[in-house]
Amino acid sequence: MNRITAAFRSLKYRNFRLFFPGLVTTQVGIWIQNVAISWVVYEMTNSPFVMGLITFFNTLPLFLVTPFAGVIIDKFNRRKLLMMIQILFALQAFFIALFALSGHLRIWNIVLLGVFLNTIAAIDTPLRQSTYIHLVDDKSDLSNAISLNSTCFNVARLVGPAIAGILLSLVGAGGCFAINFICIFPSVILVSMMDFEDVKSEEVKKITIIQGLKEGWEYAFSSEQILTLLSIVALFTSIALTYPMLMPIYTKDVLHSGTQVLGYVMSSAGIGALTISIMLAAKTTLRGLKYILCLGTFLLSLAFICLGFTKNIIPACVFMFCIGFGMTSSMTPENMLLQSIVDDDKRGRIMSIHTICFLGATSLSNFMAGSIAQIIGISNAMKLFGVILFAASLFYTIKLYRMQFKSKLF
Repeated sequence: MNRITAAFRSLKYRNFRLFFPGLVTTQVGIWIQNVAISWVVYEMTNSPFVMGLITFFNTLPLFLVTPFAGVIIDKFNRRKLLMMIQILFALQAFFIALFALSGHLRIWNIVLLGVFLNTIAAIDTPLRQSTYIHLVDDKSDLSNAISLNSTCFNVARLVGPAIAGILLSLVGAGGCFAINFICIFPSVILVSMMDFEDVKSEEVKKITIIQGLKEGWEYAFSSEQILTLLSIVALFTSIALTYPMLMPIYTKDVLHSGTQVLGYVMSSAGIGALTISIMLAAKTTLRGLKYILCLGTFLLSLAFICLGFTKNIIPACVFMFCIGFGMTSSMTPENMLLQSIVDDDKRGRIMSIHTICFLGATSLSNFMAGSIAQIIGISNAMKLFGVILFAASLFYTIKLYRMQFKSKLF
């Protein structure tokens, strides 16, 4: 098997072939919407603090819904849940497009629809992550499915902001939101065509939501490997994933540019992330993943520091490429390692905790990052975040060096 074939080997399974294209179009649409919202909110308020505050309130559902989502995923049929989620995504996209195109888009309905969107996402993210094992017939290909999920996310991050920058210039935010609505339809149709077994044990079916929640957290805290991986994703994403919220500010205040340059810098991160995603997808074993993870965190931290020192567009794009490359080369191996060591009947709950660490921590840090950027300036904020990430990289490299990860998939 050559490297190109190995990188896309999960596509030989029918269910994954149906799921993957819809996932791509949905993620592209969401990135278009997210960039458009960031730009619109900053134009309305001209305040990094308010942007961070809005992001914080919008993502509160992640803390309230996600813990229970894992138990629901482990108890109920995943295919039916996937179908329901796609329909709800479409409803959210329809309403924000309607408000924008009718001239009634305000801060209050941006916040309201953001809360609705993130309530859906609180279920969708752990649901999607825990479903991949049912979409590949050979469990040894689960790591490839996870890598292709990362590739999909990064293709969306590459294409979405570029399209958003063009649409913002041509047709405004309303056009961006309408495109997002259109992008969701393929996923609704393709998920309805999927067919896979999702057998639940009687013990899991009978367990109450509270009991299941308690069991999942106890399981996570009983394993040093699981707890370490979860803490890595919480710390690094809470700092690094503030960049989508900060880049509109950086583009305006440091690069003194508009939507077109915003598309360039955001797409640069997407190119870096896509490059390493495809490289990781070609891996057929878990060997060396923890070392790739550690190197990725160091690259990420140094790129943040360098970004804080530059005021020119081309170097900014280079460092954004490194941020995308470093972020994905640390978080994708973390996900691969985590899913390889968890028990199948607790996969939904562990991935829901993973979602809290991945997205929930970011909601808090967006609020703090916006405040810090307003107090010390966006460039100094980038330098500060880079130094914190570098210190964390040293700590976790030492910790992971002595750990062994034994796969339960094969």
